[in-house]
Amino acid sequence: MKRVLLLVIDALTAPLLLQEMDNGRYPHFQMLRKAGVVREQCLSVFPSITHAALASIVTGKYPAEHGVVGSHWFDLEDEKIVYFSGSLGMMLQKGVGNFFHEFLLELNNDYLQSPTIFQQLERAGSKTACINFPLYRGDVPHHVNMPLLLKWLPGLPASTTLMGPKILLLGDLLANSADLEIEATYTGVTNWFGFSDRNSSDLMQQLAAKDEFPAFTLAYFPDNDEISHRQGPVRAQQQLGHLDEMLERLFTLYGGLESFLEQFMVVITGDHSQSATVADANQEKIDLMEILSGAQLARAGQPWRDGDDIMPCPNLRSAQLYFREMDTAWIESICQSLLNDERIDQLIYRAELFGEGGGYVVKTCNGRLRFWRAAEDEAMAADHYGNTWCWEGDLAVVDGRVQDQLITFPNYPNAFERLVGALDCDNSGHLWMTARIGHEFVVPGVSPFPGGGSHASLHRLDSEPPLFVAGAPENVPIPEHVRITDVFGLCQACLRAPEPA
Repeated sequence: MKRVLLLVIDALTAPLLLQEMDNGRYPHFQMLRKAGVVREQCLSVFPSITHAALASIVTGKYPAEHGVVGSHWFDLEDEKIVYFSGSLGMMLQKGVGNFFHEFLLELNNDYLQSPTIFQQLERAGSKTACINFPLYRGDVPHHVNMPLLLKWLPGLPASTTLMGPKILLLGDLLANSADLEIEATYTGVTNWFGFSDRNSSDLMQQLAAKDEFPAFTLAYFPDNDEISHRQGPVRAQQQLGHLDEMLERLFTLYGGLESFLEQFMVVITGDHSQSATVADANQEKIDLMEILSGAQLARAGQPWRDGDDIMPCPNLRSAQLYFREMDTAWIESICQSLLNDERIDQLIYRAELFGEGGGYVVKTCNGRLRFWRAAEDEAMAADHYGNTWCWEGDLAVVDGRVQDQLITFPNYPNAFERLVGALDCDNSGHLWMTARIGHEFVVPGVSPFPGGGSHASLHRLDSEPPLFVAGAPENVPIPEHVRITDVFGLCQACLRAPEPA
């Protein structure tokens, strides 16, 4: 049976990466493209942001099922802010110790509601490994000793136990594996406590040198996202040479590409893509405190105060608003204030929340659309994934186009399924909004990225990581229209594929 290597590169952006490859860069990515299959659109979920998307990769589900509805949301049952992004201002408001405690324990133990690929495969008898992937939940306990610096942070235990796969390598927190002779080299403050491409690559090489890869290995490479935020997605996709060199080392250690692919199926994808932001900081950021000055917004990262009307939870180019009171007329005035800002693209909500019937509503300054799932014999059209839909209103608000009863969305790909996959989550905001390309939502404590890159909207430019698959068994088909939610099943299918005669 072939082993599977799944490599997830944060913010890998298909159009820009493939352009670099067409210009002669990244020869070992090129070798995989020639030896296997590349899909230029492996569609992300909505919101197209890291924690929601990574949870979808590792569970094969949308946020409505796995429960991670962004990187920043409001837990409606416990009335607490959930925040996993790296904004220093927000971390300080919540308390850095609390932030890390939530990241290490609550994200995997409480908020992630679906079984992970590690759990599914190991319960079926296949050993698995996780390298630096933050959604790591498994069934094997791992005792963690925090780095000295982290022990000083209030609210963070000096040691704890994480439940992960058989092999769990998680930065400095789990820098080696008890049953393997490998040890993290690139650790400490200067290497982001081991959560870096350099460390992930080194651990991959050590596993390869000893041929210690189990049946399934998932490795995460986070640096590209940060570079893209700061320097822009074009510049970021020109700095992937270190990952191409990692592929070269893997191929060499296994006797060349052909020999490597005889033993492995390799899958490379991203969680989302990125697109550029405008350089003018004041124009780039959409300040929700300023736009909604007629209401009292809760402080970022803090619980409700007396007099607060709205809990804002921005996620870069998308944002959720939670209303303390569901006053329909007042909320309509809020919606109008938002649509008056030309940098805001869409407002999105479940119709029943505002007494507008069933289904889901998308509004722009130019139109309104209500859509809903429908039985096949009642549907107006189907999408590429077998979902059947009805609607009323203006399809242009999601760039919907129908031909021969097939609905597509060129600029907002797979819009209906992706929106439902977020809005049906128990902790979904009452009102969602998306920013036009080039802009981001902010509140005090949340830092924007003017002149760099961003993501999280429904737009294709935020939603198009590629998918590379090489070494797949002949009886494992690669979907023509693929989503990041399909990667889980693709890896499972390889491990279940019968040996060739």
